[in-house]
Amino acid sequence: MRKLPENQTNIFTKIIWGIIGGTIWGILFCAALAGLFIGINQNLVTIVSSLLMGVLWCTIISLIWKSLMGRQDESSQNYIITGIIGGFFLGSAIGGLMLAILNRDPNFGKIYILGAFLGASFGFVWSLFRPPIFLGGVRIWGKSGAILGAIWGAFFGTLIGIVATVCLLFWSQANIDVTAGNLPQLLIAALIFGGGNGAIGGTISGIIFGGLIMAPPLPLALELIGIRGGIVGAIWGSFLTAIAWGIIGGILSITIGDDLFLNLGISGQVTLLRGVIVGAGIGSIWGIISGAFWGFFGRI
Repeated sequence: MRKLPENQTNIFTKIIWGIIGGTIWGILFCAALAGLFIGINQNLVTIVSSLLMGVLWCTIISLIWKSLMGRQDESSQNYIITGIIGGFFLGSAIGGLMLAILNRDPNFGKIYILGAFLGASFGFVWSLFRPPIFLGGVRIWGKSGAILGAIWGAFFGTLIGIVATVCLLFWSQANIDVTAGNLPQLLIAALIFGGGNGAIGGTISGIIFGGLIMAPPLPLALELIGIRGGIVGAIWGSFLTAIAWGIIGGILSITIGDDLFLNLGISGQVTLLRGVIVGAGIGSIWGIISGAFWGFFGRI
């Protein structure tokens, strides 16, 4: 049997581990998010207790790990932060799962599946590309400037689009019936549409301005870890995942159509353009959150 070259084997291994890591991250993130919603709506005391216990135990375990495996002169700050973040996710996921089982809520299982799909696709795309390192000078334009402009544009466009759309949602309450029951769906729809329109508009604008005028380099360092890695991960993740999910959203709008988007709180006829916008919105928001998380721990 023919043996694969070493570089192809490394890429294949990286993709496999990216998919596995992304799947675990996606399930944990979506389960934690669902757990918070279920806990707030059904039993706030249970979810708060789960969060406190999760943070406490994960912080203790992180400090024990530091004492056993870390260097003597190493600060405990990063271990404490890791324990708090991990405890928050685990506590909300476990508390929500308990409430979902007690109340026989089938939506929790659907959220697990959605998280696995989102995470696996993110891990696959993330493992294929690395952020471009442009360190040649202050003025970057042409092809390199267009690429950098698209990356920056997708990130800032997503943020601006989300803020603008949410503000419009609450400013136009006279025309929209906003109640406690439909507020979560309206917010989800506003976030997705705002993020999608912003990501697409920002990417196109960034390509034009970066290619013709200039674009700033990414804030890269020798070690992409910690806060600097989180910033780069968020910027890079929003760009990559917005493109990937824009394509997926367009395909799903043709193959599945209205049923999928109605579950997201988005009504009306689903067209190819709306599918691309919805996909780009989901991808850009997911990419910012996931990229920041992975970048913080040096997974760029």
